[in-house]
Amino acid sequence: MSLLRWTRAIAFVQCPTAHVSAVRPRPLAALVRAYATNKAYARCGTTNPTASLQCNKCDTLQQLSPSVDYYELLGMPFDSVPKQGWQVDQGTLKSQWRRTMALSHPDRLVHKPSHEQEIGAQQSALLNKAYETLRQPLTRVLYLVRIEDLQQLERQGIEAIPEGTSMADPSLLMEVMELQEALADAEDEAAVEQVHEANQEHMQDVLGQLDQVFADIPLDTQRVQALAMQLRYWTNIDKAVREWQPGKRPELQH
Repeated sequence: MSLLRWTRAIAFVQCPTAHVSAVRPRPLAALVRAYATNKAYARCGTTNPTASLQCNKCDTLQQLSPSVDYYELLGMPFDSVPKQGWQVDQGTLKSQWRRTMALSHPDRLVHKPSHEQEIGAQQSALLNKAYETLRQPLTRVLYLVRIEDLQQLERQGIEAIPEGTSMADPSLLMEVMELQEALADAEDEAAVEQVHEANQEHMQDVLGQLDQVFADIPLDTQRVQALAMQLRYWTNIDKAVREWQPGKRPELQH
């Protein structure tokens, strides 16, 4: 490992963890229910849930809040998803996404007023974001952690863990950087495959730990955040492996 990489590793370990939000002992499901308030649709005055794509009375599309609960939006109530929202069935998720997307499909709205077509486009974008967020383990765990602070979630969206949040275990960070170094030095697909296999072992280990943590009530949010930090690194390496090309140095995030 080069001196530059080692220096960066030490600096990263020493970064403060002040960006990690404090844990509040309130169940995630309760927070979701508290936020899933009704709203009145302007056209006919009927009160509809915030995650409704269309009015229950007049069937007109209604605009969604960017902070709408993704589980409710995709027809998968949070309380119905095992392990406090973590254990998402991918087949059910995909079928629900397709079903809800059909309501705002451009072909269905071709004869609708322009403002309703605009609402349909907004719905489609949000449905796609919700689907991708719940489909990928990293974005899903970040969503579940940050759903505890819904106002912050609305302001910032579901993004990567803030830069400056450190991986507390130096030995773990060394493993990450060794894989990054191996991938950067890889000259053929066989070497890349070795990195891929080693990285998959790390990812599966973290996902297994997340399965265990989300099975516990109350949820240990600090533990989830620590595992999410680890998963971010393994996911970044996985992405770099998939994008590897001969003669092109991979772009590795730190």
